[in-house]
Amino acid sequence: MPAVISSLVPAVLVKLGPLDAGRVADLRPYLDSVPDPRSRRGRWYSLTAILLVCACAVVSGAKSIDELAEWGERASDTLLTVIGILRHPLRWRRTPAPTVIGRVLVAVDGDALDQVVGAYLADRHRRAKRS
Repeated sequence: MPAVISSLVPAVLVKLGPLDAGRVADLRPYLDSVPDPRSRRGRWYSLTAILLVCACAVVSGAKSIDELAEWGERASDTLLTVIGILRHPLRWRRTPAPTVIGRVLVAVDGDALDQVVGAYLADRHRRAKRS
């Protein structure tokens, strides 16, 4: 029996629908406003880039931290560049590891993330109604 998901964030992110390069660019400004709980020292990936990897992975069907990281590993270089994941010059690091993703998701302010995803969905809904 699968574990019960205690957070509604994955359920909310599923409502984003497919995230192509254009929609990732639309979501980025919203995620930029989520406060980064990490210290400045030792950051390799921006919080926005990690959250975008998670959002894209969730709408692609990922349900665990390992699946989030696996999605990042399999994503194209073009999409990862749009997300903000740059290849290390020595090519030894490409996407966030499961431990990094897990630590970030535990530490991030869930209410702030919920507010920005809700604001994104509301703005997207308003734009769709005008079209």
